[in-house]
Amino acid sequence: MKRGTFLAAAGAAGVCSVAGSPALAQTSTKILVGYWPVAAALPFFVAAQMGYWKDAGADVELVKFADQVKVTEALLAGRINATATGTGSTQLALAEIASPNFFKILGANLSSQKSILDEVIVAKDSPYKTIADLKGKKIATGVGPQAMLEAKIIFGKNGVDTPPMELAPAQHVASIAAGQIDAAYTYEPNGTVGRLNGTVRVLEAGVRSKYLLGNPDAPWYGGAAVIAAETLKNAPGDVKKYITGMKRGFDEVRKNINAARAVYPAYTTFDVKLAEAIPAISYTLYDEFKPADIRYFQDNFDLFYSEKIFSRKLQVAPMIYRG
Repeated sequence: MKRGTFLAAAGAAGVCSVAGSPALAQTSTKILVGYWPVAAALPFFVAAQMGYWKDAGADVELVKFADQVKVTEALLAGRINATATGTGSTQLALAEIASPNFFKILGANLSSQKSILDEVIVAKDSPYKTIADLKGKKIATGVGPQAMLEAKIIFGKNGVDTPPMELAPAQHVASIAAGQIDAAYTYEPNGTVGRLNGTVRVLEAGVRSKYLLGNPDAPWYGGAAVIAAETLKNAPGDVKKYITGMKRGFDEVRKNINAARAVYPAYTTFDVKLAEAIPAISYTLYDEFKPADIRYFQDNFDLFYSEKIFSRKLQVAPMIYRG
């Protein structure tokens, strides 16, 4: 798959630069980590804010992007060395197709019925009790082939064949409140935002695991943190230090989620009230993947291959960092 094909598939017109982010140099030991300001990137916010990378002797800079497509484009273009969790696994897979053996997975954020990240939301006072009640209604999803395919399957399995409209997730809650749409397949923190402002309620959560994997408790690995293979090759010592600091960030989020949430406002648009209410997100690090986890991750990629979003089949297991 050529780079132009990747960009078209990812729904972007071209590679976008990031103001203030230096171009990578062959001999650079600084690790630039691309992120977009979403809930799932919390371990990286914590690692930066708490100085865990500095403690590990790693020179790390977080680089903010407007969305996950731009994060992946920057990785593909060599402007960053790594990505934070929250970067779409489908977008990363498209980069891997464009440039084989391009990166290794250091960790992934997952969603399920117990680890809520994806959901279908409706107006608070609407009469809908199940997704099936949305037949013939105006529904929306996010932007791009991943969101469209997921929504098509989720709604379709509930007998709703109305084509969803593409709408930026940041507009989902306001559009429902204004009556412009009846429902949206969306992601946290939208459900929490709507609950806090009294306009929206969650009709059903954990829908990807239930309808795409067929098991509400199965992990849907929707986002991943990766490291570029070239960086692994050229700066293995720096990468090990980077991973040491990164793992401390994950450990802090797992052990002290309330304290960790306080970091959100420094890296996102979340205010303190919203940050405190966002559901805890689950993660699997590279050395924690069990065979069943890899099978479910593989099911994720196989789905997009069968639906022709991917031009070739990818194997997840070889993409996971082995230390």
